[in-house]
Amino acid sequence: MQKILFSSLICVTLLLAFDADDLKQLKEEGDCPMCDLSYADLRGIDLSMSDLNDANLSHANLTGVHAHKANFTKADLSDARFVKSNLKGATFVGATLKNVNFYEAKIWKGDFTNAKIDHCNFDESALGSAIFDKNNVTNSTFKGAILYKTIFNKSVVGAPVSDSIVQ
Repeated sequence: MQKILFSSLICVTLLLAFDADDLKQLKEEGDCPMCDLSYADLRGIDLSMSDLNDANLSHANLTGVHAHKANFTKADLSDARFVKSNLKGATFVGATLKNVNFYEAKIWKGDFTNAKIDHCNFDESALGSAIFDKNNVTNSTFKGAILYKTIFNKSVVGAPVSDSIVQ
């Protein structure tokens, strides 16, 4: 019985794993649009200027990445971790951001236009001059976040109240 359970666990793990060729492409070329990098451990990697448009980065560990001006347009980042990452100028337009942890991330001038944001943790992050438009951030947290000159357009539901904005 234990052998069957162990074999089943290995099969499920392999089904949930990223595509090794896609990871190789990302590391060699820096770009990987439409790649499957789900569950990949990308801690500390330099993704500056990387094109990850339409990529599957769900459950990826991106803790401590440097992704200056990276393109995450329409990417699936569900359950991803960007803890203490540098995402200055990153684009998340139309991305799926469900349960994403941005704790202490630097996301100055990040663009979240039309991103599907649900239960994200922006606590202690630096979001100065970021753009939020056509989002629902009701279930997300911004405790202690720097929101200096951050734009929450009128179309944003649940935008942080002004007393939580650090200026």
